[in-house]
Amino acid sequence: MALWDVSKTTCGDRTPILLSRALTTDPWRGIVLVFCLIAVVGSFSLNSRIMVVGFVGFFSAFLVSMFQTNAHNALIAISSVAIMYECFPQKNLKWKIHWWSTICFGLFFLTWRIYSDLNCDTPKCGKCSYFYILEYLLFWSMFLLVLWRIPIKKEITDTIAVDAQNIEESSMFIEKEIKF
Repeated sequence: MALWDVSKTTCGDRTPILLSRALTTDPWRGIVLVFCLIAVVGSFSLNSRIMVVGFVGFFSAFLVSMFQTNAHNALIAISSVAIMYECFPQKNLKWKIHWWSTICFGLFFLTWRIYSDLNCDTPKCGKCSYFYILEYLLFWSMFLLVLWRIPIKKEITDTIAVDAQNIEESSMFIEKEIKF
């Protein structure tokens, strides 16, 4: 939806635009930040510091403005490398094909992006292009790589113990406070 809405505003039609350009506009930025926080919390269950760093990096990238400095681009690049490193395939052939396909999407997108930045002669040239579909494929593929890291029989649980006595004492305290 962000791509659909922001591309019409930016390009005047539905030509694809840079993913970050769409997702750093409000209200989409808030949705992406929530997604990143959920991914950070989920990464803890995989016991992966690198994955946590990657998703914290994506979270931070969407906190900074992509239009004022290169911090957004640097955070996205470092976070992408962290996720790709952590999702390096094991012995599964499908996982290897998926990982290498993601690398190819990234290389094609990066090559086109550098070429377009060097050869753009109109303001709309760098903002609107069907080549941005490569970026969409890259990030969808990269986020789907994380699924390979989740064990099939993984059950997500927390270790917060509920103490019935503390709950009862708390409710009695609240009742006393309300009566006064």
